[in-house]
Amino acid sequence: MNIIPRGMGKDNAIMMCCEKFLKRFQVNSLLRQVGATKEKGIPAYEIFAFLLGIIFSKKNLYTLLSDPKEQLSFSKDTVYRFLNKASVNWHMFVFLLSCSIVGFVKTLTSEERKSAIIVDDTAYYRDRSKKVELLSRFKDHSKNRYYKGFTLLNAGWSDGQTYLPLDYRLLANAEGKELLEGSHIKEDNRTLATRRRKEARTEKPKLVLDMLRRIKGTLAQARYVLFDSWFCSPSLILSIKGLGYDVVARMKNNDNFRYRFKGELIPISKIYGKCPKRRGRSKHLLSVTVEVCHKEFKETVPAKIVFVRDKGDGNKWIALISTDTTMSEDEIIALYGKRWQIEPFHQTIKSFLGLEKEFQGRSFDAISAHTAIVMARYLLLSLENRENKDLRSVNEGFRVLCDELEDISFSFAFELIVSAISQSSSEFLFMDKQRIDAFIEHFISCLPPFIKEKLRPTACVIA
Repeated sequence: MNIIPRGMGKDNAIMMCCEKFLKRFQVNSLLRQVGATKEKGIPAYEIFAFLLGIIFSKKNLYTLLSDPKEQLSFSKDTVYRFLNKASVNWHMFVFLLSCSIVGFVKTLTSEERKSAIIVDDTAYYRDRSKKVELLSRFKDHSKNRYYKGFTLLNAGWSDGQTYLPLDYRLLANAEGKELLEGSHIKEDNRTLATRRRKEARTEKPKLVLDMLRRIKGTLAQARYVLFDSWFCSPSLILSIKGLGYDVVARMKNNDNFRYRFKGELIPISKIYGKCPKRRGRSKHLLSVTVEVCHKEFKETVPAKIVFVRDKGDGNKWIALISTDTTMSEDEIIALYGKRWQIEPFHQTIKSFLGLEKEFQGRSFDAISAHTAIVMARYLLLSLENRENKDLRSVNEGFRVLCDELEDISFSFAFELIVSAISQSSSEFLFMDKQRIDAFIEHFISCLPPFIKEKLRPTACVIA
């Protein structure tokens, strides 16, 4: 008999936290809704729960499977079959789970606080890969270098304190020499797998609009959409405004992007040059009202442009645009500042939650599934951080949860002590197995409640 269950899902604090999270938001039901089911064998819910918490154990899949202390009821092939299942709509799973959490977080947020949808992308490195499906070559502008991998496009909800990822798309290059590996399946437009691969080769602005349409009318709906200069074009601003959102974004200083100012269609650099600047140490240098227009749209949209001094170089400026002209300049600057929350999110999922290095699958379906699991891990950490009113960052919360695992690992040491007591009782007191079992059970019943809670002796048996 085993006095303490050794299975990973039953013997540490973070797995208890994961179990509470999964039950609270009915993840088993969500998995069934998106097609993550199995006809026989280990339930898909158990595999998902295992993958959700494995990153906090500081062990990889191979280590856990080969560790005799871990009594896992499935093999490596079971995990990879689950990840490779092409009929699971992982994008919808992340969206449904996020909406449920956003609904709860809104109850903790003042109605006066402005919430927003933040859109951005980040590099997904797979530099050492060769035969990964849809592997592409991109340029990472932040590091000024080329890499092999994907681009991860994200849309998330934020109230200024908590960031929650809502939807994502893994993108490859559409065609040409930059697409290093093609599709590994026979494409059929009726299948989800084919649609997923076609979306991966779709232009970012179109995907952004698709994401915003999905968010519209749900618990995660917000009035404002925030993004940086890469996405800021007149056509996309007009399209998003047509969906009923207001845009607050950093503008691209591009002479091809023109705005109507005092009857002229001119770029923002000329608008800045035509107007007098504010003196002193004001937060903004200049504020003007313009009309956003584009040849493909009949209607124009009024917008306010705020020119802000670049902190990195006092001789340069940054332009912010808002289609909500009722906001003051300070409100526009403060609201755009919330966009920064997506940057720590990108760092956390790559540096702490194993986005790029945990699994090295070749299937595009498996990569998409693993990305959804990483998003769920971040949702778990964000919720714990918010509920506990913790001033620590999500990164620090991750480290603390991993430390809790080490604190709970004394259960294995306790089992060794109990085994030594059992052996000593047999050799020196000549007790039979039945009496030893009765003695151990009585010993455990006398333990303080806080130790019993840590040990969770539900199967009180000794080998």
